[in-house]
Amino acid sequence: MAECAGRGKTASVRRAVLAASMVSLVALAAATAVRADEARWLRVDAPAALESTAQLPLVEVRGQAAARGARTHEFVIVIDVSASTALASGWDVDGDGAHGRTNPERLALLLAKPDLPAGLAERLRSEDFDDSVLAAELAATSALLARLDTGTRYRVGLVEFSDAARLLAKVGSRPRELAEALDSLRQNFHRDLGGSNFGDALAAAQRALQPDSAGAAAAAPAGTDQSILFLSDGAPTLPPHGDMARQHALYAAAAAGAAGIRIYSFDLSREQPNGPNVLAEMAARSDGRFEILDRPGDAIAKLRRTDLVGLAALRVVNETTGSAARALRTFPDGAFDAFVELAPGRNHIVFRATTTAGASAVAERWIDRSAGATPAEAAALIEELRNRTRETELWAAMERERRTQNIDLDLRLEVEPADAGKPAPAESR
Repeated sequence: MAECAGRGKTASVRRAVLAASMVSLVALAAATAVRADEARWLRVDAPAALESTAQLPLVEVRGQAAARGARTHEFVIVIDVSASTALASGWDVDGDGAHGRTNPERLALLLAKPDLPAGLAERLRSEDFDDSVLAAELAATSALLARLDTGTRYRVGLVEFSDAARLLAKVGSRPRELAEALDSLRQNFHRDLGGSNFGDALAAAQRALQPDSAGAAAAAPAGTDQSILFLSDGAPTLPPHGDMARQHALYAAAAAGAAGIRIYSFDLSREQPNGPNVLAEMAARSDGRFEILDRPGDAIAKLRRTDLVGLAALRVVNETTGSAARALRTFPDGAFDAFVELAPGRNHIVFRATTTAGASAVAERWIDRSAGATPAEAAALIEELRNRTRETELWAAMERERRTQNIDLDLRLEVEPADAGKPAPAESR
C-alpha cells in the first residue's frame, strides 16, 4: 500500500513537473514569437547580408523601423488659410535672407488678380509673403510629401479651411496632383483669409478618409491606418457665440477618434492661449499627438519628421569602435539611412529601435573592412556624406532655433592602396 502511495506521489510529481515544463515551453514560445514580431518590424536593407565586406572606411546603412508594420496608411493634411496665416512666420522659409521680398513672378501673378484685396496687395509689395505662416505650412507639406511613397503604402489627401473647409485633393491623389493642388492654393489663398472653423475642417478630412462616415458604423478599412495632420496658427473662431467654436472642434475630433482616425495637430501660433489649447485637446480625443512649435516656420522641420508608424527612437552604433552613425535620417514611414565609419578588420554594427508603446527591437550586421578602394569611390562617398550632413544639420538647426552657418565634417578618409595586406581582424564587442 505504501509502495502504491509512493508511486502515486511520484506520478503526481512527474505530472506537476511536466505541467510546469509545458508552461515554460509556452512562455518560451510566446517570447520567441514576440522577438520574431519585433524582428519583422525592424528591417535592415543595406547591407542586406548578415556578414559582408567593404573596401571604404565608411558604409551606408538603410532600412525601415515600422512598429505598426507595412500597413497602408491614409491621411489628410489640413491647412489653415485664415487671415492670420498671411503674417510672418519668423523663419526665412524661401532662403532669400531676412530682408527678402515676395518672389517677383508670384507677386506679379497675385497683383494681376482682380479680386485681390487692396490691403493685401500693399503687404505683398512691402513684405516677403514667401516667409508667411501659410508659406511655412505649404513648404512643410511639400517636405513631408517628398519623403513618402505616395500612391502605394501612403494615400494622401489635402483639405484647406478658413470660414469653411474645402477638399483640395482626394485621398490617394498622385504626387503630381498633390503638387498642383498646393500650387493652386499658393496662387488663390487670397480668396479665403477669413476666420477659423476647426470643426468643419476635421469633418471634411474625415469625409475624405471615410466617404460613408455619416453612418454610425464609420471605421477605417481593415489593414489600414488613418490620420489627420492638422496645421493651424490659432484657435477656432467659428461657429460664433460663446464656446461653440471650441465645442464644434472637439465634437468633430471625438467623432474622428471614434472612427479610428488619429489627429496629429501642430500649433503654429506666435502666442499661446491662456486657457486649454484646443489643438492639444483634439489630439487627445483621438489618441493622436500634439506638437507645439516655437515658431511657425519650425513646421517645416517637424512635419517632415512626423512619426506615422509608432517609432519613438532609433540608434545605429558601430559597437567595435563605439561610434554612432553619422547623418542619420528617419522618415515618416519608418525608413532610415545613415553612414557608419568602419575600423580596419571586423566591425559589429547594431541597430536599436524603440516604439512609442515601449517595445524594442535589435538588428545586427558584421562588416569586414578590407583594402582596395579607389580615390574616386572615396570622393563620391564623402560628397554624399557632406550633402546628408548639411540636410540633417539644417533640420536640427531649425528645431534649435538657429541656423548652422558652417559644417565641419572633420572626416578624413585615408584610401588604402590595393596591394596593401589585409589588416588583422579586430575583435567585435
